Amino acid sequence: MQFTLLLAPLAFLLQTSTALPADTVYEIQELPTIPLNETLYWAELQAGEGTVSKRDSCGSGYPYNQADMNRLIQSLQSDGQTDYMPAGSGKGWLLGTAVVCTYNNYIFENTHVSHAEMAWGASYIKGQCCPSENSNPQCSGGSCTGHGDSGLSVIISTHNSATHC
Repeated sequence: MQFTLLLAPLAFLLQTSTALPADTVYEIQELPTIPLNETLYWAELQAGEGTVSKRDSCGSGYPYNQADMNRLIQSLQSDGQTDYMPAGSGKGWLLGTAVVCTYNNYIFENTHVSHAEMAWGASYIKGQCCPSENSNPQCSGGSCTGHGDSGLSVIISTHNSATHC
């Protein structure tokens, strides 16, 4: 009887000390559609004071984890969905530390943008702007031009989830 009273706490300690820590699993999150003048992209346009910018650019501030972006790209590529992009709006998708944002900066034109197009843009930015994952798992992102279903040009950008679209 006394022996089992001593073993019970030891068995409990053994169970708790051998448990493996759980990996953090992130789920993809849809960010709300917002007016263009409330987006990060609009703030960057205003800071440029109307100067002409390149179509594709690298660097967006804080870096994100490339593994998070890879999972976000895979999820968007495979879901077969489209997002409605009203005139003058921004829309985004987030997973872990990575965000893909799409901006329709036309004043009167609406469009739909496929998730496959968003994934293509994020992959293109990764190829143009990010170092090899073997040398550095972080990327500062960038932006490129994509297209909606109507042929309308949209801006696709990637950056850290600390700053939403």
